[in-house]
Order: sequence, then structure tokens, then C-alpha cells
Amino acid sequence: MIDFDRPFILFGFIIFILLFIADAAGRKKRITLTGELEKKIRASVFFFRLFLAFAIIALAGPKWGLGYAPAEYRRGLDIIFAIDVSRSMDIRDVSASEESRLERGLSITRDIIASIPGARFAAAIGRGRGYLAVPLTYDNEAILVFLESLDSFSMTGRGTNLEALVEAACNAFLGTSPAQKIIILISDGESHTGVFRNAINHCAREGIIINTVAAGSDEGQLILPRADDPHSAPVISRRDSAVMRWAAERTGGIYIDANRDDAASLLSNHLLSIAHQIEPGSGKKVPKQRHMFFIILALISYGVSKFVTRQPKRKLLTAALVITSILQLSSCSEGKLLLMEANYFHSRNRFDEALGAFLKALNHEDAAPYAEYGLGLTLYLLDDTESALNRYSNSQKLIANIPGNEHRELRYRNLYNSGIIFFEKEDFHSAAAFFREALRADPRRIDAKRNLELSLLSIKMEPKTENRTDKQQEQREILFEYLRQEEQQFWRSHEWAPEEDYTGLDY
Repeated sequence: MIDFDRPFILFGFIIFILLFIADAAGRKKRITLTGELEKKIRASVFFFRLFLAFAIIALAGPKWGLGYAPAEYRRGLDIIFAIDVSRSMDIRDVSASEESRLERGLSITRDIIASIPGARFAAAIGRGRGYLAVPLTYDNEAILVFLESLDSFSMTGRGTNLEALVEAACNAFLGTSPAQKIIILISDGESHTGVFRNAINHCAREGIIINTVAAGSDEGQLILPRADDPHSAPVISRRDSAVMRWAAERTGGIYIDANRDDAASLLSNHLLSIAHQIEPGSGKKVPKQRHMFFIILALISYGVSKFVTRQPKRKLLTAALVITSILQLSSCSEGKLLLMEANYFHSRNRFDEALGAFLKALNHEDAAPYAEYGLGLTLYLLDDTESALNRYSNSQKLIANIPGNEHRELRYRNLYNSGIIFFEKEDFHSAAAFFREALRADPRRIDAKRNLELSLLSIKMEPKTENRTDKQQEQREILFEYLRQEEQQFWRSHEWAPEEDYTGLDY
């Protein structure tokens, strides 16, 4: 079955068909050409129309067939508490407790913050509108101080707009963060304005998980009229469990009854269970993208539309250009295209999108070593040094059995960047070992030599211990002799060339 990412673009076919009909109707009124020229023009118009048709289909994102898709990389948690502070949250109908709905929700919130270390938290509050009160931060004290001062008088207005509250929470997430995006909605589920379904569908499309904490009771309690509003009438406020449960299920979250004594621990355990890296190869099957097929057909049709109107002497040149373009496009595999896309995102500091593109490129054999390297470089910039080291190691394993110097630069970069990480960790012995291997991969690199010497100097400056032996000193002398010989051999047979641009450590 054929599916489309953007089916609304197919409405362009309606315009296309209308223009085609209008052109066919007006053709009788035009002066027609005779002979070979008319055939050429008709053929050119036909293939140009094919070009437009294929381009429209490609833009619509056709998909058919099933293929394995890698899961997205996620590291850590970004948790936003979306807290309903409407008047109904002041009702004290929490089972076995004298707390109000809001107080019970805030108590659960504080317990979650205390039980999930290392996560970033934020807080959004809502009543008739939504408002981001505390942006994402690692400072748990800032969130706790805000929660201590929060009550139903924190915002003015009437009614409850859960759509605005959830949208305010959604807007707080950072697009470049690789963390799993989670909203914890604390409310009784009553919404008088807005379209709550729209906000939930938005979260589902963006991959944002909503966990709901339903406060209150199904029986409800009477809300007396406001003293400052003579037109208000007494109403019964009940917890809408169905709406809260649907919101959680729609986005892949869980529903928690705030009346449970273990509500905080249940939700905390759930959050901790998803706070880990999701590796590719999960076995999930998704429809394959087929837009590249129609892009190639569109380019062929466009080339032919220009080819048929050329003079005989120019047809050969036009055909050569079309064939060359097709060959160049076909030689650029999907894996290489994904690497180009990932590098673009990486250069724009859009690291979460870069990680996703690199993970997809892992499925292509020709791009996998470079995708592993790209993942390592991106994870290093995100301060996940352990995962970065694993990625550099995986890249080395993929190219270990490839003969020749085709991937010499990649070998060097994997080893050199690993040395940088160990140097920053002050593991100077491991750093020196990786810089030494990097020099063996490419003895010309002065940056690796400098950092190797600095690592050895740092080892020498370390406090002497009983474990230090004469053998280590002997190994160091052998290493310096090796470097001296490699440099002499290189400089005898090469002229001086400017040193390559380098963005590593600056000494």
C-alpha cells in the first residue's frame, strides 16, 4: 500500500489536471505548426509535464514496502511539570488525606524531583492560559522554591484551558537536546476552553511523552459561587479520568491516580526506566521512503524535454550532460546522502537531528564507519564522553579489515579524538597510547606529536609511586626514538606543506 508523508501536496495534481484540460481546450484555437517541429514541441511539452508530475509525487513523500528503521538516540530526561492551577484544584477530595488536589499534585512533584537525579526540570502553569514559569534547568532548588510558593492565586482568569497549558510546556523544550522529552500533566482533567485534543496530537507528532497525574475524585465536590461574582452558580467539579487516561495513552505515557500512596514512586520508576540510550536495530519496521526514485524520474523527464528540441549537433552534448548527472546522482548512495544531511545538522548545532541522521546512515555499509565517527564527535560535544569513545572504537572496528590507506584520515581521527578525551579525563597513559597509534596511522601530523609529548610530560609530572618502574622509562625512550625515525623518514622525502586546519586542544 502506498502512503505519503505530505498527502496534501497531491492536491497539486488537481491544478495540474485543470491546466492540462485548459491547454487541450485552447489548442484548437491556436495556430498549429506542421512537420517535424510540431512533433518536437509536443514531445518536449509531454516530458516537461511528466517532470512536473514526478516532482509533485516526490514532494508528497511516497512510501511503500517495509524496512528496518533505527531508533532515535536519547540520553537523559527533560521533564516539564504542567500544573493546573484553576479554582477546581483547591477542592479537598483526595482520598485519605486533607490535601487539596493541587497540594497533592505538588507533593508528588517534589518526590519525583528528589528521586530522579541528573534530569532537567521545568514548570509550566495554566488556568485560562498557559505560562512557562521556570525554564529547563539542572538547578532542582529553583524548581522546589517555585513549587513552595505555588497556589491557585498564582494566575488570574476563569476556566481551565488544558490546551494552552500543554502547548506552553511543549514550547519549553530545546530543539538541540538529545534528551527524551516528557511532560507530567497534573490536573483534574476538566477543561472549559481550548481544544485539548489538538495539543495532545501535537505532542504525539513531536515524540513528546505525556504522563498524567489525575487529582481529585470521580464523585467530585461542590464548588460554591464566587463572592465577587454574583452571576456565578454552584457547580460540581469531578475528575475526568477518561480524558487524562487518553492523553497518556495517545503519547505513550502512563496514567497515575493521584489518590494512590505510591503514585510518586510508580511514576519515578517509569521515568527511570526510559532514561537510557536507545540503540539502533530495535527491529521496528516502517515504510520505506521512495521519493528518490521519483526525483530521478523527474530529472530524466526534464532532460529529455530539453533534449528533443535540440539541433542534431547539440543532442550529443545534451545527452552526455543528462547521463553524467544521472550517474553522479546514482553514485551518491543513500548512506552518503544521510551523512551529508547529518553533517549539515551538525554544523548548525542541531545535534538531535544530526544524531538521528547518523543513526540512519549506520544501516548502509559504505557509510557506517563515518556515521560511527560522526556519532562520536556529536556525543563528545554533548559531554557524553563514554559513548563517544565507544563510537570511535566501533568506527575503528569497521575499517580494521579494509586494506590500504583509503580510510587513513578516519583512522587517525578516531585515535586522535580518543586521545583528546582521555587527556581531558587526566588519564595521561591512555591518552599517550592513543596519540602514539594516531601517529602510526599518519606520522605527518604535528598536532598528534605535540599532544603526545604533552601527555608524556604530564605523566612525568605526576607524583612518583612505587608502581613506576624502569621499564616504563625504557618504553618512553623507545617511543621517542620511533617518533624521531618516522619524522626523519618523512621530511627527507617531502617538501614542507602548511599544517592542516585543526580545532583540537590549543596549547
